[in-house]
Amino acid sequence: MNTLYILRHADAEGRAQYDDDHDRSLTAEGERAARRLGRFLAATDQCPEQCITSTAVRARRTTDLVAEGGDWDLPLRSANALYKAQPADVLDEMQAVDPNVQAILLVGHEPAWSATVSSLLGSANVSLSPGTCVRVDTKKAWNDIRFGSGVLRWMVPPSLLREEGLTQAQHP
Repeated sequence: MNTLYILRHADAEGRAQYDDDHDRSLTAEGERAARRLGRFLAATDQCPEQCITSTAVRARRTTDLVAEGGDWDLPLRSANALYKAQPADVLDEMQAVDPNVQAILLVGHEPAWSATVSSLLGSANVSLSPGTCVRVDTKKAWNDIRFGSGVLRWMVPPSLLREEGLTQAQHP
């Protein structure tokens, strides 16, 4: 069984403040939400073994903060193909994962992320808001993963992980 944690980057600054969309950074709330997600994943013993992120500043920062929140030091690969990606590009990245790795975190953007999750699930119509993480499991080896081969285990928007919603055990 292989596990995909598919995460849309956390809440980012508006486009008007930046000359290049690629350079947009996270809002303060986006940074807090990314750390909370890392703590949630760690508290529920759901640690990815590898992270693959878009090269955009907001995706890379989300990845770094999730890892910080989870207290992980994981192999990280930045993939330019995940910036302005199509679902087929995301599938290509998954298919290139080392077969010894069983759980990966993919961090990227809309509209590819919702379309990729929907395609992995077969007939679902999933919409990911900023900072939403989805867990999809598959019995397929990475190099054999195809659209329609995934099973949704959970979907967690950042609103479910607000400080007041976490117990002391989940939020040290």
